[in-house]
Amino acid sequence: MHLYFVRRSQLAALVSVFILFIQCLVVWLGEPSTPANTDGVKLPILMYHQVLKTPQFLGAYVVSPQELEKDFQYLKEKGYTAVSVREVIDFVNEGAPLPEKPIMITFDDGHLSFNEYVLPLLEEYDLRAVLSVVGAYTDEYTENQDRHVTYAYLNWQDLCNLEKSGRVDLGNHTYNLHQNGKRQGSMQRKGESDAEYQSMLKADLSKLQEAMEQHGLKEPLCYTYPFGFISKSSQRVIEELGFQMSLGCAEGVNRLYADPACLFELKRYNRPHGKNARTILEGK
Repeated sequence: MHLYFVRRSQLAALVSVFILFIQCLVVWLGEPSTPANTDGVKLPILMYHQVLKTPQFLGAYVVSPQELEKDFQYLKEKGYTAVSVREVIDFVNEGAPLPEKPIMITFDDGHLSFNEYVLPLLEEYDLRAVLSVVGAYTDEYTENQDRHVTYAYLNWQDLCNLEKSGRVDLGNHTYNLHQNGKRQGSMQRKGESDAEYQSMLKADLSKLQEAMEQHGLKEPLCYTYPFGFISKSSQRVIEELGFQMSLGCAEGVNRLYADPACLFELKRYNRPHGKNARTILEGK
């Protein structure tokens, strides 16, 4: 009986030591992480193009400064935070935190009116935007020095100033494929081999990437498909060139996960004249 109780006490002591070891191990490793949200993080993206005061120009891709300001007021009232390309990429790839209600605000083509009407409102409402530019337009309006806000495009100095503002991420919208003719945007033509298509696309996108670097700008991490036309063969080129995100024109809310694939062909809501951000985001 005496030996039985000795062994029993030794066993109890060993159990106590084991429990203490486990407790210390938990403290050393840290608390268990919160299970990942299987639904992902919602990321709505608004898509704008031109902003003009002249009523007769307002339409599917042109809104007034007053409409834009009301959208920005709504976003702030509802607690949205405009996030950058880098913030979204870092969330997906590294688990960096995002604000509670993230949103992306995007502008396509690179119209001069962005300087006139958009940047001041971004500053006033403490927001930021992604501006996807067409390189051929930038070159043309740098050379001709036309500054008519109704139709002109931003020049290289404008883009440098916008990047320095800290409120604008520049995106690649092709160098010269923003056309809807024999080739629809950057789509693969019928009968064009994958190799031919990928060579063409790589040359065009690289031209704008290199021009950005030559003008002292950061090479864009985001590629924006002209007109939202997407070819499956384009993805290989986009990734080879170092893009970590791409924007389309299909509408819907994006879900972000710890998977880089979710950063490509992101959906966006077009914001036409006569329809506001509240209606788009709340579906009312």
